[in-house]
Amino acid sequence: MIDRPLSIRLVPMLSTVVLAWAAGAQGESELKQVQVPQYPIRTEVSRDVGELVASGAVEPRSAVSVDEPKDGCWLLRTPRGPRELRWYRNLLNARPGSPDLTIDPKLRGTYDVYVQIRAVDAGRTPDGELKPEDAVPMAFGLELDDGSRRELVGAKGFPAHHFDLEVLACHAWPMDGRKLILRDLGRLVYLYGFRFVPCVTARPAEMGEQDQKVTRWLATDHVTIVQEPDKHFAFPGVALLHNGDLAVVYREGTIHGVERIGKVSLSRSVDGGRTWPPRVTALDRPDTDDRDPSIFQMSDGTVLLTSADCLLTSTDGARTWSEPMPTPVFGPKGPVEDEEGAILYGGLRRVVQRDFTQIRGRPAVLQANAVYRSQDKGKSWQPAGTATYTLYVKGPLDYVWYDEPFLGVVPNQFWVFAVRVDLDGFARVIRSPDRGRTWGPILKTPVWGYPQHLLPLKDGRLLMTYGYRRPPWGVRACLSHDGGKTWDIENEIILRMDGGTPEGQERKVGDADLGYPVSVELDDGTIFTVYYHNTAGSNCFIAGTFWRAPSP
Repeated sequence: MIDRPLSIRLVPMLSTVVLAWAAGAQGESELKQVQVPQYPIRTEVSRDVGELVASGAVEPRSAVSVDEPKDGCWLLRTPRGPRELRWYRNLLNARPGSPDLTIDPKLRGTYDVYVQIRAVDAGRTPDGELKPEDAVPMAFGLELDDGSRRELVGAKGFPAHHFDLEVLACHAWPMDGRKLILRDLGRLVYLYGFRFVPCVTARPAEMGEQDQKVTRWLATDHVTIVQEPDKHFAFPGVALLHNGDLAVVYREGTIHGVERIGKVSLSRSVDGGRTWPPRVTALDRPDTDDRDPSIFQMSDGTVLLTSADCLLTSTDGARTWSEPMPTPVFGPKGPVEDEEGAILYGGLRRVVQRDFTQIRGRPAVLQANAVYRSQDKGKSWQPAGTATYTLYVKGPLDYVWYDEPFLGVVPNQFWVFAVRVDLDGFARVIRSPDRGRTWGPILKTPVWGYPQHLLPLKDGRLLMTYGYRRPPWGVRACLSHDGGKTWDIENEIILRMDGGTPEGQERKVGDADLGYPVSVELDDGTIFTVYYHNTAGSNCFIAGTFWRAPSP
């Protein structure tokens, strides 16, 4: 904890002043329409365990008792059952002597099978030692009826905290005419249902044919903020300061990956974002890759700067900074301010529980998309809610992982998480109507792109901006009229579609090395979105787009 700010001088960097803006001229922030490829959408299938039983898809039916415990039978608990058994949704428990169940999902094709379960008491504290008998207190077996595939599904909660989550149980299982066998292993079973996802065998940017065209809005008024051929600039943040300046922070290095020389630089425009004088260094710790910065100014004038694991404050308009202070979560877009003037930081809590379960034989770490609140400018933090738990497995991202979350506040209505999912590319949204005490279901949106930033607009709509890491490579935006519940994908806005390098041309970075947009709304209603980009063989640079949202 820091009793008083430590002044850190901002060091000017020798660089050419950037005056040029690309495809549009000053003031040309209106949108035009353009035809772009439409990718096919793979259809997921969800099966509630109660609905499976009621439809006759579970055999033997006599082995499932509804709302009445019987040894030798599985127990299906429902919202209509007796008070001592009632559950808020259909839930299947194992009883002593429960026989194997055969489940027919009536699917054809190859699928990843996710199970929706409840993690229950592991008999220890989160930081305690794991006892062998506590390894998987909730566990059951799944296999195909021909015996060709089988998996153990397990999970563990905490003594004072049980929770629901979804786990990848089966990867690339051929379901043509096949049925699932559910097997009791003599452990607790808390099973809500299944989600069958067509197996992805390629990166999202390579999936499927672009079989039709759709009409989208296109912005053309761009400005380059900083660019050098031998520098890799990425992961920006932007703030509209109270004096009218625009401040943009970003990671400066030589490669995308981690390197000890990575630092946070800051560019400032005093003319509404049209010219950008030489950058200064905002944060550069020894032997540390300072990256994923964000910046915003609170209502009392304090400017906050975050990097991957720390927060700094400024009381002089982002010219000098306090000493870095640790943060409890990580999110590349940083914190926001709530309605009471406190810092609200929604992000990824990297380790809640190690060795939570296994996915395809690999140990999984339990993480959380969690919210923390600070009333003293980041000196101390208090937990303010957990939107969802998620599992991280080192290796290929061949499962759903709720990564790089950003929390936006729709004043006096909702807290809204937007979450990145690399597996299929579609943004997820999780909303709380009561300041983090409870959270609604995870909503899979029609928005393809990641990671996402959320900005409540003055007209009441919620703006989402995101990188578009498939052809045509670039940055896009979408609007919601109901606080993030639904999204107007038919009026999606393309901010850039000129990313990447044509085949056969020399390149410095991969086509997908772009995105991470952040937006602010200017006084005249124009939106200024900042992002990092590469095009026509260039290295990564920081750019911005001025645009006006389509009419509601």
